[in-house]
Amino acid sequence: MAEEGRGPMFEGITFTIIPSDTLGEPDRVRACHFAIAALQTNTVQIIRELEAQGGKYIPLRTTDQQIANLGDVTHIISTHIDFPQYNSAVGIGKHVVKPSWAHQCVSKGKLTGARQHSPDPSQYFQDVVLSVAGLPEGDKDAIIAGVMALGGQYSSPLSKLVTHIVAVDGEHEKCALALQKKLNCKIVLPHWFDDCFRLGKKINERPYMFPDPPYLQAGLARPASGDSLHVNGATVAMPKGVPSGPLPDTPPSSPSDARKNLNAFMGKQVMISADLDLATHLVNTLEALINHGGGTLTDSVDDADIYIGQYRDGEDYVAASRAQKEVANLSWLYHVINENKYTNPRTKLMHYPIPRNGIPGFEHMRISISNYNGDARIYLENLIGYCGAEFTKTMKQDNTHLITAHTRSEKCEAAMEWNINVINHLWIEESYAKCAAQSLTTPKYTHFPDKTNLGEVVGQTSLDMKRVEQMYFAKPRESPQKPTQPTPTHTKGKASPRKTVPALSAVTMKGTPRGTVQQTAPTPIAEDDETEGEQEEEPQTVKKARGRPRKSVTATPRLADDEKENRSPLYTGSGRAAAKKATERLSVNMADKNDYDKESKRKGGVVYGGRRSSHLEDISSPAPAPRRPLKRKSDEGTYDVTAVGSDLSDGETQDKPAKGAKKAKHAAAPSDLPPVEYKMMITGDERWLGHPKQEGTDKTKLRMLGVQLTQDAKDVDILVAPKILRTRKFVAALASAPLVVDTKYLDSALKQNKLMERPSLLHDRDAEERLGFKLTDALGRAKVNQRKLLRGWSIFIAKDIAGGFETYKEIITLNGGDAYLYAGRTGLTLPKRRLRDDPDAGSESQHQGGDEEFDYVYLVSGMTDPEVKLWKQFRSTAEKQDLEARIVRTDWLLNAAMSQQVTWDEKWELDEATVLSQRKG
Repeated sequence: MAEEGRGPMFEGITFTIIPSDTLGEPDRVRACHFAIAALQTNTVQIIRELEAQGGKYIPLRTTDQQIANLGDVTHIISTHIDFPQYNSAVGIGKHVVKPSWAHQCVSKGKLTGARQHSPDPSQYFQDVVLSVAGLPEGDKDAIIAGVMALGGQYSSPLSKLVTHIVAVDGEHEKCALALQKKLNCKIVLPHWFDDCFRLGKKINERPYMFPDPPYLQAGLARPASGDSLHVNGATVAMPKGVPSGPLPDTPPSSPSDARKNLNAFMGKQVMISADLDLATHLVNTLEALINHGGGTLTDSVDDADIYIGQYRDGEDYVAASRAQKEVANLSWLYHVINENKYTNPRTKLMHYPIPRNGIPGFEHMRISISNYNGDARIYLENLIGYCGAEFTKTMKQDNTHLITAHTRSEKCEAAMEWNINVINHLWIEESYAKCAAQSLTTPKYTHFPDKTNLGEVVGQTSLDMKRVEQMYFAKPRESPQKPTQPTPTHTKGKASPRKTVPALSAVTMKGTPRGTVQQTAPTPIAEDDETEGEQEEEPQTVKKARGRPRKSVTATPRLADDEKENRSPLYTGSGRAAAKKATERLSVNMADKNDYDKESKRKGGVVYGGRRSSHLEDISSPAPAPRRPLKRKSDEGTYDVTAVGSDLSDGETQDKPAKGAKKAKHAAAPSDLPPVEYKMMITGDERWLGHPKQEGTDKTKLRMLGVQLTQDAKDVDILVAPKILRTRKFVAALASAPLVVDTKYLDSALKQNKLMERPSLLHDRDAEERLGFKLTDALGRAKVNQRKLLRGWSIFIAKDIAGGFETYKEIITLNGGDAYLYAGRTGLTLPKRRLRDDPDAGSESQHQGGDEEFDYVYLVSGMTDPEVKLWKQFRSTAEKQDLEARIVRTDWLLNAAMSQQVTWDEKWELDEATVLSQRKG
């Protein structure tokens, strides 16, 4: 009923409904009052609800079940995006919403935003209705923001619509009530959301579900086999044989009403490209099937509605793509015929023409696969080949990459020992989707959730059509003349005390080539006949700043492909230079103002418009910070990995991100925050342990001073510690030559709300005498070394070393060296150091020890029985290659990293006699 003085709620809205034949998904039924089954059987009810409040229903065409005129509708109600007009609808700004949008509008009595009700599968929380039980306010806000930004909904009270309750304690009263009422919802740990956010995919909830979540159980149980349903019919770009769809004389038996009408070829003309090189009899069969579905074949790309080709080249492909016709490959055609149902070819990598010459950057890669099974494995093998890399069934030392679903296998263990890149399938999928090899340092590519097999989410990546267009069918520019670049402008601002902080070294760490390890007697790892290993990679969590990125000091116009609005062309005519610069500056500033105005009016916190990204880093709502209520896998990559029995532990606890605190009442908006000038790392200080509210307040104060806390040692400008420590963070951060200060510096900044003008360096004479170096000298050498102290060094780490391989690997790699896991494998070639006359050597060479170091290879080890057993094999391998092995304590490496120079002392060398005497003593 319309409110007094207002028209009906749905006045001015014209809508249509796309039929669905997907049934049996209870999560969606609960998440949407008018859900999949309701949409199919109660379409009349939905129409009545909307028309009763002023909406206008436009039915689909009866001939082909498509929208007669897209311009006539404002909203398309659908549970999926697999209808032919989806891309066109989104392109002209039509709202495509799930039935839950209609329900929420009716229940609230007002129109709600359409963005959180998108059926786009990239919004992978679209079927989640979340309720929170007993989380800290900061964690609660972050999880809710992330879920809502990715298509989910939040319900404060517990209702029948709730699909997930997030809790750290299954005994919470809300959880008990859900069990008492027998609500069909899942009670999960917050860790599930963290892992989903980091991967950019929705993974199985089972390891995180109460009661007794397997995630919290001790041990390294091998994850179950992960079968993916997303690669069905999309494992290869060129299928063999004949599709198994209904032939003209054998129609399907008793199809549903929706299925009778839903046919991709009704009234369509299909062109089969000559580059497919199909036999005549197969073309005739396909023509019969297409004709049976109401379509026809054509030889003209101009007349075609659908283009079927093999490669992303040729005049016909380019013409069809530029004309925005449906472009797909033979695999898609087979899939549509077999399922008798239209699907969007852009949502499956194997349903779109492949690049003829692969993806740039993959030419010399040799890639193996582990822990993927069935169709997922076949799909990845083909994807590797289409990228232009070489797939190897077995893995040897000359492999460059290992793609694995989890890290517990013999292949993974060998890959770490041989310094082979270990990543999950998201790397190869997104490289193919974006038409370029993606960076291996992106955290989601090296994230392996505990007790989860990532094979479950294979095949969910869609093509990045903007990149495909740029690479393969970009429209020619009308004029080769480039627009005039704007003159750099500077933002006025008040002087800040932080400007008086001593200049910090801005050292950029250049990538060092991976140490060459050759195979003298190749020992292949049998394909998936793998024994369980114990090594597991622990990626660091990379946090994203909140809100819209702040405009840099130099205003640079966006590229045309990134623009969301039409821009006025920059002034390029004649006239005075000052007038020209003013016009340019005005053009850029007005464009930014228009963007800001649009974002400030938009609900949901999603920037840049259009279809939302499937990755949390592309949205304004941040990923939730890791929490402390329970031991987190994400924390093990920071402090816990060095907590027990390691030389790198001093008992610090704040190294883990603490629980989120409540937002300050007068917290600054993201646009009000000053730019980040310094990144600070704190180690050995426990001031925030058990005080999350104070932690949140203090972090806000620091951020307003231009200081951002970081857990990444390579980004540190200011290192705060109570004394010189041998913690992982302290040792690793010294390579960046930061300003090292004691905790009084932090106390002063928080108390006086400004940074000290002349901070003094951390003073710890006792530690300097005990460790044998001066901090000031070490930082001076670090500036000279520029994170290259160990450049050219290949250092082996014993498999079972206390603190874990990843701890020492970080220290070595941040200092420019190569770290190898050593497990005693035979046939290993030990790389020598580079010669001193290496033309690439820099000033760091003066701190790399004497010439006698060149004939030694180092194994960093402890003195446990499993480690001692490796020594004999290491010495034997070194001797066969005319090298001398040095088996050293961790002190050798820590001393080098902390003093920023390589020296030698016999006290660091290990042998069996030393172990025996120490055990007797």
